[in-house]
Amino acid sequence: MRNPDQQRLFENYNPLEDRLGADFFGDLPTEPGIYKMFGRDGSLLYIGKAKNLRNRLFTYRRAKVGKASRKTIRLIRMVHNIEFELCKDEKEALLQENRLIRQHRPEFNHAKKSPETYYFVHFQLKGDSLRFKLNMKQESQNTWQTFGAFKGHLIVRKALGGLLRLLYIAVHQVDSPHHLPPVLVKNLTPLNYRLPLPKKENIVERELLANLFEGSSDQFFDLILDHFQKRELLDRYIGKLILEDLETNRLFYEKCCLRNNQIVEQLQLGSSVIPQHKLDDYLIEIALD
Repeated sequence: MRNPDQQRLFENYNPLEDRLGADFFGDLPTEPGIYKMFGRDGSLLYIGKAKNLRNRLFTYRRAKVGKASRKTIRLIRMVHNIEFELCKDEKEALLQENRLIRQHRPEFNHAKKSPETYYFVHFQLKGDSLRFKLNMKQESQNTWQTFGAFKGHLIVRKALGGLLRLLYIAVHQVDSPHHLPPVLVKNLTPLNYRLPLPKKENIVERELLANLFEGSSDQFFDLILDHFQKRELLDRYIGKLILEDLETNRLFYEKCCLRNNQIVEQLQLGSSVIPQHKLDDYLIEIALD
């Protein structure tokens, strides 16, 4: 039977210094840069960036079970070699990290790994209906208005699902969640939806929706909230759903739409539609400039 003290020693054992040698850590530079962690077979496990390479890599050397995340501990126990590359500043390190993660897609990197999965929102107001599409490719037909790319699977899907519910409640005079179409109360947002628009309702304004998605104005929220207040829905059972969907869409506006608008204005881009593979780099540009 294993001695409890030996078990604790094994659990807290950090193999990095034994594998890399004390000189590796002693000679680390304090400049910005990127680092690559490799497994026993030479496979690339993780790419990271650091404002100070010495400080960053020392956090791995000192990591212990119970203090570092499970992912970090698992990574450390698989690492057999670390390479680093100096960069002139933190911005260059971040951009280089983005490029390398997209190129190599290491096992332990999750963020920034698949920009082709960032969403575009398309809508088309035509005749007696408003059509929405949510996908990972730009719509080629110029009859659609396209916005994005938007990063964040959960926030984008939840926001668009909530927006469709808000619009349906508004234009179809719904006063109970039980009267919503089944597709609008499912956990997964429909990727393609046609919202019929009764002629007597004018709550849906193309310009306000466009301003919302392009991040130039959130006036849409004031308009639709005023509509629900006049119908006295907020104090009813459906009011909780309305307020939750409004909050989700406000967060989406701030985190995605408004941020994209800042990118377009600060970097003076020629289009409000941002290519998926450029989004992460642009976020760095506006954060550090």
